[in-house]
Parts: sequence; structure tokens; C-alpha cells
Amino acid sequence: MKGVLIAYTFAPQKTVGALRPTYWAEEICNHSNIELDVVTATPTDTVASKYARYHVENKGSSIWSFAIKDEGLTWRKDLEQFFIDHGTDQYDFALITGGPFFHFSIGKFLKKRGLKIIYDFRDPFSYNPRHEDKGLKRMIKERFERKCLEFADLVLTVNDACHEYIGQGVNVQRGILPNGFDERILTSDLRSTEKEYDFFYGGKFYWEPRVFFYVLDSQAQVFCHAGTPQNYGHPFEETEYYKQVGLLSQKEMYQELAKAEIGLVFTIDVPFESTTKIYDYLALGKKILIITKGEPHKGVLKRELEGYPMYRWVKDDRNDIQEAIRELSEMEVVPVDTDRFSRKAGLLKLIDMIQKVCNG
Repeated sequence: MKGVLIAYTFAPQKTVGALRPTYWAEEICNHSNIELDVVTATPTDTVASKYARYHVENKGSSIWSFAIKDEGLTWRKDLEQFFIDHGTDQYDFALITGGPFFHFSIGKFLKKRGLKIIYDFRDPFSYNPRHEDKGLKRMIKERFERKCLEFADLVLTVNDACHEYIGQGVNVQRGILPNGFDERILTSDLRSTEKEYDFFYGGKFYWEPRVFFYVLDSQAQVFCHAGTPQNYGHPFEETEYYKQVGLLSQKEMYQELAKAEIGLVFTIDVPFESTTKIYDYLALGKKILIITKGEPHKGVLKRELEGYPMYRWVKDDRNDIQEAIRELSEMEVVPVDTDRFSRKAGLLKLIDMIQKVCNG
């Protein structure tokens, strides 16, 4: 069986959106008889050994670019020309990942050529509470999403709550594949790394953790942030206790995370959040502090942490944060089996779903 994996972002990019398809391409042949070709807008000088990789440059344009800021909108034309030149007869299915998302319209083109179509949304698209899209932009995205789903044989997201925002009322086969942690990077020495940081946060801040920074400043606690710098001008950011290490590879990120005692999650009041960083913290058996703008202990994240004893979940309140930090600092580390959160566990589910779609 052979498929084509279409991913705008791919290795060597270090974003979450690139890590997921890159893992699948590198590992799927080790666990199945499925062969994957990769088509991506991300260039590289590295020659892949386990899959054929094709770079399709985004050279297109669109009259809708004024309203829709989505690279897939223009890349769609380049993809179609690639498949016209390259052919599609060798493929049984297309696994198309987001974001961006507007290149999902290539599904219609490939469906007419006999391929099974699998869309991997990861997160909600047409309506995502984080983005607050309104008016014309939201209407365009909703109509586009529903049109694409007409050609879908399977729709994937990272949790069941995301499905509630994608194609509501559309009858289509759906599957759940959490992002998980990359078990290939975990080594015993990471778990025994000497601690240098009190707290670690990897990724983008969706709101300024001003109250948390004030708490750390008053307690002289060391905080490490991995990701694109987001300087809010808070006094704590100018102290020796604030460490900014920038955007890291997955392996580098694990090495920095291993130096911390507590992993951080900042959430807003949306039920679908199951941020990838939570799986990295679970992988290394870290204590976890979740600070929310909404109500604690709600949504998908609560279910993912069920049975994991080493976390505290509080509102964005100074006293609550201080108390949670005290409790976590005094807490003993308890070994917990977290293998079910690995990317390998998710890949095995993906293989089973692909086989059912193509053979059913």
C-alpha cells in the first residue's frame, strides 16, 4: 500500500505542525507495509532514506489573500500542477495535514483520481475560539471546510472536543490522534539530569502571564522559555532568573526540559486544549503547573491527566499560584507509566485507520 503525505510544514522546521507528519513519514514503514511519499513546501538539503520527498514551492497567488491569511490558499495551485506532472496512479491514499489548511482543497482533485482522502486537522479550523474569527472571514472558512469534507474518507484531530468544532453535523468517519511525545528521544540520562531551572515553558504564550511573572520575581525562581521570544516588557524578563533559549529542535527542547523541576501550561477557557507540551512533561515525569484564564479542571486536558498525581491546576490568581508552587515544591516525584502518550502509540492507531479506509 502506498500513500502521499501532503504537509506544508515539515522537517527541518521545528514547529509542532512539522513534528507530527515528520514522525509519521520516518516511522510508518517500521511498523507496517505502508509506503509514504512526502510533498511539502519546506525545503531541505537532507536526503531522506525512508521515504521519497518532493519540495513544491509556494509560488501561487489568490484574490482572496486580502481576507484569508493562509499559505495553503496559494500553495493549492502549485500542488495541483505537481500531481499533474508527477501522476497519482501509484497512490492508494492521500494524508493531508494542517495548518495551514486551504490546500485541503486538493482533496477534490485527488479524490477524482481514485485516492482515499484523509484530512488531519489537528486543531479546529473554521471556528477556533483562540482566533475569534468573525464576519466574512469566518463565513469563507466554514463554507470551505464543509466543501472539503464532502471528499473526506477520514478526518483526524488531536481529541474529541476538536471534532465538535469541525464540520458540525457533517456525517464523515472521524478519528482521534493526540500529538504525543517522541519516545525515540527519551534516554535514561535525561531523567537524571541535574536541575538548573525551577520552571520550563515551551511554545507560544497565548496571553501574558503577568501575575505568574510577579510571583517568580518575588521568589527569585528560575524560569526557562523555549520558543519564539515574546517580550512583554515585564521587569522579571530583565532579571537573571528569566532564561530565553529560543526555538529548539525536539531533542534540544527535551534536553532543556530535563533541567527543570516543573513544566508549565497556560490555558484559556476553551475545552479542546490538549497542548502538545503536556505530553513532553508527562514523558519526563515532570511536575506540572497549569494556570488558566477559565475554570480549572475542565476540558480535554483534565482527562489526559487522569491518574497522573504530580500536577496542580489553578486560576490566574497570585495567591492560588503561590500555593500551587509551594505544594509542587514539597511534592515527591512518583514514577508513572506514560507510554500511552507516545507518538508511536498514535502511529499504530493511524496505521490501523489507514488500512481500514483503504481496504474497507
